[in-house]
Amino acid sequence: MTITELAAHFDRRRHPRFVTAFEAELIDGEESRTVIVGDVSSGGCLLEHRLGFRVGTTVRLRAKGLDMESRIMWSRGDLCGMRFAQSVDPWQVIRTNVEGAARLQDLMNESARQKLEPTR
Repeated sequence: MTITELAAHFDRRRHPRFVTAFEAELIDGEESRTVIVGDVSSGGCLLEHRLGFRVGTTVRLRAKGLDMESRIMWSRGDLCGMRFAQSVDPWQVIRTNVEGAARLQDLMNESARQKLEPTR
């Protein structure tokens, strides 16, 4: 088995992840704290906070255009992975929360179109 096949075998993720970095609010009951969102997929995200996270906790994650009940699935040190209660469009979440992301996506789309156009 190659290293790529081995990695695919153990990667239980169902959705592609998109690396990012923006602040969001994590609400756990009456407590609220600012966290960093490190990646986003349609099914969940990676969070970072210096105080860590409690596995199994149901929380609410809020950012621009996102207000989602979520469950903390794993935690290691100051990182955690959470699963959203409903699917989201990860590009829309990033476009709304990361300055310049919309322009980057437009540039990527333009580059892809140019590659498909026949040369003259």
